This record gives sequence, structure tokens and C-alpha cells, in this order.
Amino acid sequence: MWRSILNSFSTAEIVLISIGGMVVLTLIGVLLARRFCPQLAESHFEPVADSIRVVYELIFALILAFVIAAVLDEMGNAESAVANEANTIAELVRANDTFPETVRGRLDDAVELYVRAVAIDEWKTMKDGEASPQAAAELEGVYAEYRTVEPKGAAQSEAYSQAIDNLDQVASERRDRLDIASADLPTMLRVLVLVGVVLLLVLEYRPQLPLMAQLVFMGTLAMVVTAAFLLTVVLNYPFAGDVSVRNQPFKEDDLARFWGEELAYRPKPGDHQEPLTAQRLEGVYNSDAFGTFVIRCYDDAPPHDIRPCRPEDRRMRAVYRYYDGTVTGEVVDGIFRGWWAQRPSRTDLYDAGRVELRLMDTSDGPLVAGRWSDLYRDWQLGWDLKEIGGATPQDLARHLNHLRDFREAPHAWSD
Repeated sequence: MWRSILNSFSTAEIVLISIGGMVVLTLIGVLLARRFCPQLAESHFEPVADSIRVVYELIFALILAFVIAAVLDEMGNAESAVANEANTIAELVRANDTFPETVRGRLDDAVELYVRAVAIDEWKTMKDGEASPQAAAELEGVYAEYRTVEPKGAAQSEAYSQAIDNLDQVASERRDRLDIASADLPTMLRVLVLVGVVLLLVLEYRPQLPLMAQLVFMGTLAMVVTAAFLLTVVLNYPFAGDVSVRNQPFKEDDLARFWGEELAYRPKPGDHQEPLTAQRLEGVYNSDAFGTFVIRCYDDAPPHDIRPCRPEDRRMRAVYRYYDGTVTGEVVDGIFRGWWAQRPSRTDLYDAGRVELRLMDTSDGPLVAGRWSDLYRDWQLGWDLKEIGGATPQDLARHLNHLRDFREAPHAWSD
């Protein structure tokens, strides 16, 4: 029942209905008690209630504190389970980099299907405490894909062994996550807290107070204890409702490459484009989808050495580690237009295409927003760059001078 309520209403609606409803009921109860039991102030109710009030308050506070601590701990366990699973998958993806491009591509594709099934489909089913059959099927597919790998050499054998260990760990961590999603507080404990809230309100009734003071006191008390009870409900279901564990860890670091389109910059009110120059663009950047990205100017004459950009420069080339990627192009009319190329072929579909970079002034600061395509197919978002500065990493510096990896656009292209 509680899951259904959390999934059917927003947190604000639940708070308003629950706390508001309990306050109204409490105030109505106060008015009815004063109307039909006016003698309570002169009866034995107050001495009796006062004699057990302190003990009961202590017992109820201890029970409530225990329940809140338990659900807070469960929420923390859920966040840790998600982060651990995402980290293990990221390690799995990094281990794939050891294999040849054709093998690596198949493995990455299988992992991507699983990651997307978890972050999209299973995140929906976990709201009801259920596993996703699609995610289970995609995990089986990952195992099946790894069984086709035949490692060659010591490095690949070690990477394959590590990848299988990581895959087994992913399966174990998924079970832990699903166990947390389906868990619930014992029914008796939930009933005990709920009954305790009602009894507390009854025992705290002060018939000797003036009407207005009594209404304020009881209304405030009802608000506080109901909020505490509601907290135990909201936090007890880490994957249900608005206040829930997010799937963001599955979209960060090495897994961001699977979400290029979703994570891409999209203009917001107040954002605007600024002219881009080679001098402004040169530097070391990070791309969520493709990792570290270094772009520099170079001499037109052989041997085309890399050098600092000058005001008149337009031609540039760039490198990134993902499939030993390279980019060549030029800045024209404030926009960088280039051609990217990656292993294995650097020319075929999915191994090369167009790329455009624009400088955007956003509310979060300057951003180089990109878009790209496979060969001359439709544009896709998701090649955004954030400048990180610093020296060029040594491996990328060497790659910048590896001229045979760079490709020019096969022919002129336009929007």
C-alpha cells in the first residue's frame, strides 16, 4: 500500500495530505473532547496521563529513533549498492579496452544494453520492489558475449579474467540492489509506530489549557509526530516516490559514453552562442562521452608540428583516447567544423564522421557544445567539452604527432 501511495502522489502532496489530515483530525478530536467531555479537567485523566506520559514519551522516542535509524541506514545501503554496481561496470568497460577493436565493440555494446536496461526499465520496476526481466535478459547477454572471447597473450588473458570477476560481481551487486528494493519494515513494527503516534496524541491532551493554547499545542504536536512517521515511510522505500535513489551513477565516468544524447547540452533561457576562435578553443578538455580531449593548432608546412595557436590560425587537430580517436578541422565563422576518425578502420560507418563545436555562454559558465554524425548521417548531440586545463597528457601528446591516424573529410559537407 505504501509503495503505491509513494508512486501515485508527489512528496509534496503526500506531506500536505498526511500532515494536514492528521492536524485536522487532531483539532477535531480536541474540539469534540471539550464539547462532550468538559469534566476531563477536573477528573483523574490528567493525573493518570501525567504519571505515564514521561515513560511513554521515552519509550516511543526510542522506538521512533530506532525505526528512523533503520530506514536511513537502508537508504544509505541503497545508494552504496548503486554506486558499487556502477563502479564495477565501469571497471568492466575499462577492462574491455585491452581487447582488439572488433571484440571490444561487441563487449561494450552488450554492456551498454545492460546499463540502459537497468537505468531505464529496472528503475521503473524497482519502484514496486520488482526486478526487470529485460535487465535480467541483458545481463545474460553480457555473459554470453564474454563466453565468445578468446583472449590472446598474457595481457588479454589477465584482462579477461578480471572482466569475468567484475561481471560476477555485477550480478552479485544487482541482487543486493534488488533485495534492498523489495525489502520492507516488519508489519508489526510499522503498526507499533502508527499506534504509538495515536496514543501519544491522546496522552498529550491537556484539558486544563485554554482552547486556543490547546489547539496550537495539539496541532503542532500532531504535525511533528506525523512528519516523523512519514519520514519512516518515505525513506523505507529507497527506489519509490520522489525521494529516491537516482540512477545517475550509471551515467557517469566511463559509462557516460552510453548516454551521449541524453547528457548533451541543450540551450536554456539566457544561454547564448559566442564566436569561437582557434586560440580560444585550443587546450585540454573533458568530454563526458569520450574522455580527455586535446585540441591544438599545427604548422601548415611539413612536418606539420603542433604549436601554440596564433590570431590568424584556423586549422586544428585533436585527439582523444576512445578508440584512439582523432579530429581534423578548422574554425570558420566562429564554429569549429571537423572530421573525426577512430579505430579500427577510421573510414567506415561508425568509425568516422562530422563534428561541430560551438562556444556557449551558459548559466553554469562557458561550455563548448558539440554535435557529431556517423559519416554524413543525421546529426547527434553529445560531444560537449569542459575545459580542464593543465599540460597535455604524454600519450595524447604523442598521438597528436601521429599523422597517419588523422583523416580529412572525404568531400565538402554542409548542414
